[in-house]
Amino acid sequence: MYAIVNALGFQAGWWACVLGVVHGYETAAFLFCGLLVLAHLAWVGHARQEIQLAAVALLLGIAVDTLLQSFAVIHFEGRAWGWLSPFWLWMLWVLFALTLNSSMAFLKRLPLLISAAAGLVFGPLSYLAGAALGAASLHRSLFELSVLALAWMLALPVLVWMAQKISTATKVAHDEP
Repeated sequence: MYAIVNALGFQAGWWACVLGVVHGYETAAFLFCGLLVLAHLAWVGHARQEIQLAAVALLLGIAVDTLLQSFAVIHFEGRAWGWLSPFWLWMLWVLFALTLNSSMAFLKRLPLLISAAAGLVFGPLSYLAGAALGAASLHRSLFELSVLALAWMLALPVLVWMAQKISTATKVAHDEP
């Protein structure tokens, strides 16, 4: 049951961030997502591993989105710190990480090639949806879509692998006397 709540929470956060930046409610969206994160951490029994995974995803997300924007693959709207990607995207990476041990936990049981294929398809679709709603702009050329696909084809398996490793490390640490 919590997997459904987790998936719905991520979707609510995605919509809040995208529409928040488009309609001038970026701060409210960020706070709403922060509440989603806190609720998730309060609900799960392994908050420490969730925080570790969220930190990894945050760093990876900042790097990926900043590089995409720096190389003019996509332009993101919203407040940012200098040349880095906007804050609302940071929150989406954190929220996404919090799905990897809940609603998206099935990915940890599949070969990483499946995660790569899922990233290849669904990563660019998310960016296209955000751009269609006005939170970003991109040319939708084969080059831009290929770069987005490649970025997510690499990023998603890395995140799934990290979720596996952090879960295993936490279990081993708890199993020891």
